[in-house]
Amino acid sequence: MTRVLRSAACLPGVELGREQKHAIGLLCCEKSEPAALKGSPDAQGVGQSKGRILLGRAASELESGMQDYNYVWADCFEITLELSCCKYPLTSELEQEWENNRESLLSFIEKVHIGVKGFVRDAVTKAGLENTTIVVAGIAHNITAGKYGDYHRLLVPGTYNVTAVAVGYTPLTRENIEVKEGDATEVDFFLQPAVMAPAPNLTQLTAAPAPASTVASTVVQAEAPSPTSLHQPVQPVDFRHHHFSDMEIFLRRYANEYPNITRLYSAGKSVELRELYVMEISDNPGVHEAGEPEFKYIGNMHGNEVVGRELLLNLIEYLCKNFGTDPEVTDLVRSTRIHIMPSMNPDGYEKSQEGDRGGTVGRNNSNNYDLNRNFPDQFFQVTDPPQPETLAVMSWLKTYPFVLSANLHGGSLVVNYPYDDDEQGMAIYSKSPDDAVFQQLALSYSKENKMMYQGSPCKDMYPNEYFPHGITNGAQWYNVPGGMQDWNYLNTNCFEVTIELGCVKYPDAEELPKYWEQNRRSLLQFMKQVHRGVWGFVLDATDGRGILNATISVAEINHPVTTYKDGDYWRLLVQGTYKITASARGYNPVTKTVAVDSEGAVQVNFTLKRTDAKVEEGKAPVLNTPDTSDPNEKEFETLIKDLSAENGVERLLLSSSGKVSPYRYRPYKDLSEFLRGLYLNYPHITNLSR
Repeated sequence: MTRVLRSAACLPGVELGREQKHAIGLLCCEKSEPAALKGSPDAQGVGQSKGRILLGRAASELESGMQDYNYVWADCFEITLELSCCKYPLTSELEQEWENNRESLLSFIEKVHIGVKGFVRDAVTKAGLENTTIVVAGIAHNITAGKYGDYHRLLVPGTYNVTAVAVGYTPLTRENIEVKEGDATEVDFFLQPAVMAPAPNLTQLTAAPAPASTVASTVVQAEAPSPTSLHQPVQPVDFRHHHFSDMEIFLRRYANEYPNITRLYSAGKSVELRELYVMEISDNPGVHEAGEPEFKYIGNMHGNEVVGRELLLNLIEYLCKNFGTDPEVTDLVRSTRIHIMPSMNPDGYEKSQEGDRGGTVGRNNSNNYDLNRNFPDQFFQVTDPPQPETLAVMSWLKTYPFVLSANLHGGSLVVNYPYDDDEQGMAIYSKSPDDAVFQQLALSYSKENKMMYQGSPCKDMYPNEYFPHGITNGAQWYNVPGGMQDWNYLNTNCFEVTIELGCVKYPDAEELPKYWEQNRRSLLQFMKQVHRGVWGFVLDATDGRGILNATISVAEINHPVTTYKDGDYWRLLVQGTYKITASARGYNPVTKTVAVDSEGAVQVNFTLKRTDAKVEEGKAPVLNTPDTSDPNEKEFETLIKDLSAENGVERLLLSSSGKVSPYRYRPYKDLSEFLRGLYLNYPHITNLSR
């Protein structure tokens, strides 16, 4: 039958009558998918069906069908929908199938509210009468009332005589009941006992459970905020371990509920083709605002180190719910473009197990490589093949002008800063040119976490470990060639630290609120560090436009950074006085002396003159003049400029493929996790049963 009909509906194979007209009425609704109403399927040589509706046995003889069983043996009206000529269409066609059928599916659900509904009660006690038979004159199909005497009888518009029949009671008929289009007509029945029952026991009635209205009132009172909490930020409530489908639904939920400040995209795929989801949070999502720094958090690089994954989901919830009401969150979101990747190793996570204290199951990716030993290293040749997750993150970091980052791990309690290794491969202090900056960044996190700051966190597991003030140089702790934080620092403008969040790698879910309470202030305080040091623009003296890839150098610190497409730059620095130089190919460099204080960032702009053209003496360049050139020509010039930049093509490919389609086929395990995720994210409107 699937071969015969496309987007057709089959009705129960019973004799055509008033009930079948009702079923046809269910299908022929205003919002039906247009293709289904044309009356002819796409395939050649097959039968036609007017309005694409067929009586079941007119399509094919089918014994023991489910829809007939529903109608004959239960109180349920069921039809069978044949949705497509192709039984297993291509994944790329799923979105179109959803568009074809979305309105029809919703409209069909709405039909559950038509007909006649109400309650059948004892006329004396007013108790609901379960299993009462509801009979409609002229239609040889009865239904029965539910546990509380409730019933709902689907009917098409018309006038009906309806009778309620219950054992031990006198039948009651309500005549000329008018059923209209839209919501069901409400009709209650109060049946008289065939033999009068004794008066009810008032004591028993009084002791009966409170009515639903009383219970609802109690819930409302429980949820009402207390006066003292009105000015407090809203704390997360979603504390549990999120498997991939659950996490995916969580992220889509917040992207849909807070579209003005969020954008969900993917930085790439894992070995097993799971998306490496990133949630962007900004007051202008999807746009780099000139002069605004970009920040990122990455979690779950090691699949069995899960606290970071959950904390980042908590953070997303916290930022979304408090934007616009909490001054700290509002200022942070308005001044920073935030990117959060909860899981860099989703494959490893699915293999790991709750309760793992210090194990390795799920640590590596699906190819069994440690992702934090997989990045190109300055001292050693990494021989392991580059992994999809590693390549995706490297490309991601080359796409956005990240300034500051933290990589969240587990298994200890400390902030680890570059370098992670040294040229001798020994566990000794390996100082980066920005060692003072990294120490300041690390302390900004550890100071807000009392247990971390004490420096001796895991005495039962590692009694000899001690980290002064909860921070350590990576290589001094232990040597890690191929680490991600060093690659960030050496190959991009981004300063990254690694944060170990707890001694237990995969704690029980009931412990998660404790981790949030210990780290929430640290997470926020660390993000604020992106606004330290100096920032500004490097501009062309001729036209006032920003210069892409200009170099910002700080005297006596061998670590230059480069400008982004608008000529904007950010350079993290500790308090002090610096000589800062801006230079670019084809321009004369400019040096300025800058005083950086302990709070906030100092704006320092540079205007560079071309080496092959002179600006008239005494005449300042005109900045931000209106551009009257052809917009198409301007867009083309910008495209060429961007593509000519370092990794320009790579950036273009990633930016065009970041959007993730929710339309895909799911194997049973994925489907089960998806349904579980729906239930866990929307418990107030869903229930999952077997």
